[in-house]
Amino acid sequence: MESIRRPIDLVMAISALLFLSFTAQAVDQGQELEKSSIEPPYFEVPKDHAAMHRAVTQARKTVGEFIAALKHPAPGQQDFEIKRPFIQNGQVEHIWLSDVQFVGNRFQGRIDNQPRKIQGLKLGQLVSINLHEISDWLYVDHGKLVGGYTVRVQYNELSAKEKQEFDRAADFKIEK
Repeated sequence: MESIRRPIDLVMAISALLFLSFTAQAVDQGQELEKSSIEPPYFEVPKDHAAMHRAVTQARKTVGEFIAALKHPAPGQQDFEIKRPFIQNGQVEHIWLSDVQFVGNRFQGRIDNQPRKIQGLKLGQLVSINLHEISDWLYVDHGKLVGGYTVRVQYNELSAKEKQEFDRAADFKIEK
């Protein structure tokens, strides 16, 4: 019997990726990490991160592929998620949404990671967004990541050892 992964499993794998990246950055800067944290530290991407900007552009260009798969998922396709930037008082935070549906010309989904900067958003809260507002999309097809352009950027910035650890922990594969 095939096990069914919940969207939270995908978010946990992505969080692990962010944690590994954060850990490497902190160690490079000589910082110590708190061992008592339950949730991985928040990862801030610089505004001038060119590869991340290209990833967002690619996600927006290819969102039609995501919509087609979301509307008619093939066997083995699961964990459909989108990421959206939320802006409040000049602060920008990109947050993953799970349980995604395409209704009319908008996405609906539930906040799937704990907001750090944006007040008033809660884990599990239902939100609706326009197509052009997404910053990424992804789903898993037979254990392989589809889309996930920003995830791939972060993965590519990991060391070989961190990639091995991530690959061991994740229940999906990131292919080129």
